[in-house]
Amino acid sequence: MAVEVRMIPVSQIVEDPEQPRRDMDAESLQGLADSLRQHGMLQPIVVKPLHNVNMYQIVIGERRWRAAQMAGLFEIPCIVREVDPEEALTDQLIENLQREDLRPIDRARALQIAKTRLGLSNRDLASRLGISERMVGYMLELLDLPEEIAEQVVSRPNRPAEGAITEKHARFLKQLNETPEVQAQVAEKIKSDRLSTDDTAKLVKALRMSPERAEELLRGSAPDWAEWINPELPPLPEEETIAVAPPPTATAQPVASAPAATIAQQPADVVRKAIELLGELEPAQMSPEQRVETVEVLRSLLIVAETLIDQLMEQ
Repeated sequence: MAVEVRMIPVSQIVEDPEQPRRDMDAESLQGLADSLRQHGMLQPIVVKPLHNVNMYQIVIGERRWRAAQMAGLFEIPCIVREVDPEEALTDQLIENLQREDLRPIDRARALQIAKTRLGLSNRDLASRLGISERMVGYMLELLDLPEEIAEQVVSRPNRPAEGAITEKHARFLKQLNETPEVQAQVAEKIKSDRLSTDDTAKLVKALRMSPERAEELLRGSAPDWAEWINPELPPLPEEETIAVAPPPTATAQPVASAPAATIAQQPADVVRKAIELLGELEPAQMSPEQRVETVEVLRSLLIVAETLIDQLMEQ
C-alpha cells in the first residue's frame, strides 16, 4: 500500500510527552532550521491523529518539527498513521539510537523506559531494536554511574577522546562506584590529563588492587600504573636449572633431542590452565594464614579478570 504524505499546519502538531529524548542541541537545531528555511523539509515526519480535537501527535520527527517552528514554516509534510503506544515507543527508540548527537545518558534512559513499559529483557529489547544484547547492556550500565558523571559522558565512536569522558571510559569508572570520591577524582583526571581508555583501565585496576594508595596513584601517570599492576618478576636463579643426564645403557645410542617447549600458547588455553590449577586448591587443607592470603590473591584476580573482559569486549 502506498504511503500518503499530507501537508499539515505546524500549529496542529504537538509533541509526544512520553518521548524518551529530553534535550536537543540548540546549535544543531538552529542549523537544521536554517536548512529548512532554505530548502524546505524533504523528509516527512510521522504523526498519529488525536481524534475529536483535529490535532496530530508526533511519533517520529520531533527535532524536524521544532526546527520547522524556528524556521517559520506554516506547514510541513507528514505521514499520518494509527500507532499504538508500544509501536510508537519502539519507533522513537530506533530513531533516537540512530542519531549521533543524542547524549549517551539520554539513550540509556530511553532504553530503561522501554524496558519498564514494555516489560522486556535486555535480549528482547535488543532483538526489537536490531542491536546486540551486549550493546543494550553497555548502554544501560551508564545509569549505574552517579548522575553528575553520567551527564558528562559523550559518544565518540572510533574517534580520539580528546579529554572527554567517553562511553568506554564510563565502563571503567563504574568499577569505582563503591568509592565515589575516588571515582570523581578519576573522572576529573580523565579530562585534565586527556587519559585514553587503556590508561584509565590501568589506573582503575591499580586503584582497586591498592585502594590505600589512591592519593599516590592519582598523582601518577600511565607508566606508574602499568608498573604497579604488572610488576616485573625476578629471573630464576641459574642454580635452579638442573641438567638431567640420560640413564646409562649397554650400547651407546644417539639421544634424540626433546622438542622445545612451546612458549607462545593460545590465550584461551592459558585461562583454561589457570582454571584447572585453581580447581586443584583444597581450602580444607589450608592453614588460616594461607586462607587469608589466598582470598586476597583471588580478589586481585577478579579485578584483573573483570578489567581484561572489558578490554577484550571493546575490540
